[in-house]
Amino acid sequence: MAIETKELVIYESERLSDTPDGGEIYNGQVVQDGLSNNLFNDISELDRTMGDVSMRKIFPAVTTEDTDLLMGATVFVSELPKDPNVSALIFGTGSWTDQRSAAQGRVENYLGRGGQIAGTPLDTQGKGMRALQCVMFPEEAESAVGDTIILVSNEGKVTEHEQFVRITKVETRIAIMIIEDKPVQYKIATYTLNDPLDADYVGLSARQWFNGAQSTTIIRESMLADTDLYYSSTQLKEDANVGEYTVQAQSMFTQLIPSAQTETPILDIDAAAESTVLVPGRDGTITANFPSTVVGVSQNLFIGSSVMPSSMSFTLAGQSISDQGGLLKNAQGTQVGTIDYQRGLIQWTASASAGTHNLTITFTPAATPKQRGQSYAIPVTIASQSMNFTGVLVPKPSAGSLSISYMSQGRFYELHDEGSGQLKGSNAAYGSGVVNYETGTWLLTTGALPDVDSVILLQWGTPITTFSRANLAVMPAKFEFDLEREGLAASSVVVTWLLEGVEKTATSNAQGKFTGDATGEINYASGKGFIIPNKLPQKSTIFSINYSYGTPLTQQKTALPDVDQKLTFTVGTGTAIQPNSIEFSMYLRSEDSSASALNVIFRDVPVNASTGNIINEAGEIVGTVVYATGAVEMTPKVKQTKLIPQYEPVSYTLYGAA
Repeated sequence: MAIETKELVIYESERLSDTPDGGEIYNGQVVQDGLSNNLFNDISELDRTMGDVSMRKIFPAVTTEDTDLLMGATVFVSELPKDPNVSALIFGTGSWTDQRSAAQGRVENYLGRGGQIAGTPLDTQGKGMRALQCVMFPEEAESAVGDTIILVSNEGKVTEHEQFVRITKVETRIAIMIIEDKPVQYKIATYTLNDPLDADYVGLSARQWFNGAQSTTIIRESMLADTDLYYSSTQLKEDANVGEYTVQAQSMFTQLIPSAQTETPILDIDAAAESTVLVPGRDGTITANFPSTVVGVSQNLFIGSSVMPSSMSFTLAGQSISDQGGLLKNAQGTQVGTIDYQRGLIQWTASASAGTHNLTITFTPAATPKQRGQSYAIPVTIASQSMNFTGVLVPKPSAGSLSISYMSQGRFYELHDEGSGQLKGSNAAYGSGVVNYETGTWLLTTGALPDVDSVILLQWGTPITTFSRANLAVMPAKFEFDLEREGLAASSVVVTWLLEGVEKTATSNAQGKFTGDATGEINYASGKGFIIPNKLPQKSTIFSINYSYGTPLTQQKTALPDVDQKLTFTVGTGTAIQPNSIEFSMYLRSEDSSASALNVIFRDVPVNASTGNIINEAGEIVGTVVYATGAVEMTPKVKQTKLIPQYEPVSYTLYGAA
C-alpha cells in the first residue's frame, strides 16, 4: 500500500525549549502543520538586536499500519525566512536521548584537540581567573596572541575535564631557581584569556616541573575539526531551465552563530599616523557673502574653506555671532550652531533664528597641511592609578591637534583639543582637560578611573613652518632648457612651437635675450636658457630649438687682488667678445680662512651691446666687463652659511639640611 503525504509526520521532543535540558526523547505529540510558532517562539526585539541561536529537537516519522519502506527519504528546508538576518539549518546528532546542551557542544566544537604544546601550568590556576601562567624552557616557543588552547585536567580518567580558551595577550619573563647550588633559568609565560577559567587547574611548581613530575593539567593546541554537517536551502542566482545539468546558487554559505564582529576597511591611512594642523591661509580676515541662506536645524552651510579657530564673526537676525571653541554663540552666550574648522561646515541648532537670511561672514581662512604625528603613552599601574594626569609635551603641540585616550572598564574614551586649549569628549562625562600651546603642559581629569595595566595615550601634531601665498603675483609659465652644447653663436637660437595651429617663434638677440612670441634668456657659453611664451602653450606642446655653435675658447688667467679684494684682468684674444658668452670659475676662501676653498662659477649678463655685469651663482652683481676689449673688473664674493655653536654657563645652588 502506497505511503501518503498525511502519513509523513514530525514528532515533538520532550521539551521544546532553549534550556540546557531541552530536547531529550520524543513525547509522541505530532507537530501540527501550518500553525505559527508550532516549534519556535517569535523573535524578540532584544534577540533581533543582540542575536540568538534557538534549537529544537524533532523526530521525523512514517505512521502507517504496515511495513512498507519509505525509500529516498529527504528532510529539507523548503522555504527560507523572509528576514535576511534569520537563517534556518538542520543537523543531526544521531542520538535519541541527548539534550540541547549536547547539541550545543557539537556546534561549538569546531576546534578539536591537537598535540601537547610547550608549557605546564605553574602551581594551581584558580577558577575565575582570566590569566594563565605556564613554565617552560627558555628555548621553547610560547603560544601567540589569538591562539586557542585547550586545558585538559585528568586526561584519560573518569574525572577528565577540558576548557577551550583564546589568548588575548602574552607576556614572558626569565626566572632563576637554584638546583644543586647552580642557577637554572626557565621561562614563565603569562597568557591573558578571553574567558575566565571554569575550574581549578592543578599544575606543578617550578622545581617539580624541572624534576620531570607529571602534571595533572596539560595544555594542548587546537585544530579545525568538521564535527557536523549542516543543511539549509538557498535561492537560485538565475532561473533554471528544463534539461540543464548545472544551476547557479546565490551562496553556499549561511549564518550559524551570531557574531558582533564586522569588517571596516580603512583607506589612505599611514601606519606612522598623521595629524592635521590648521595654519592661517593669509594675514588678516576675509569676508564672504551668502545671500538667501536657509537657516534651520536640518540645514548646513559650507563656507568653502577651512577656518582658523576664534576668527569667525557675522550677524544673524540682528545678533552678533562669533565662534568659541567650535561653538557659534551670540552675545548672550546662547549657542546657535557649531563650526567644523577643518571642513568649514556650519551646523545650526534649534536656538538659531530659522528662516532665510543674507549672511556676511568674516573669518581667517586656514590651510590643513598634514604632518607626522607625535605620540606618548603613560602606563597606568596600581601605584599611579588616579583620575588626574599631567605632563609636558615635547615638542610643543599646535592648536587643535592634541587627543588623549584612556581605558576604563575595558572601554576606550577619547578627548580632543577643540582649538582653544580645552580638552573635551563627545560627552561631558568622559572627562575634561587643558593644554598650553606655549609651554606644552597638559592636564587631564578622566571621567572614570582608568584600568590598571592600560595606558594614557597622547597624540598631537607640532607647529610647522609655512608661508602664505595670498596676494602673491601669479608668475607666467617659464620653460627651462639645456641644449647640452657650449659655445653657441650669438643671435642664432630660434625656438618654434604651435599654438592653436599657428606657428610661434622666439629669436635670441646679440645680448642673449629672446624676442618675438616669447621673452627669456640664453647663455651662449653654457647653452642653458629659458623662454616665457606670451600666451600659455597647450598641453603636450613640443618646442623645437635651432642654433649654431662653434668650439668654445678657454683661458687661464692669473690676477692678484688689491687691498679692496678687486681683481682686474682681460679675457679673450684682443678681438671683441660675444655678449652673454663668458663663464669662468675660481676658488674662494672665507675671510677668516676657517672654511675650505669653494669653487664658484661666475658669468656675464649683458647690460647693452658694449658692457655687461658679472654675477655669481646667486645672481649677485660682483663686477663688469667691456665686450670690445674684454676688460674685467670684479670683486669675487659669495655668501655661505656657517653654524657656530654657542654655549652659555649654567650654575646650580644646592641646599641641604643638617
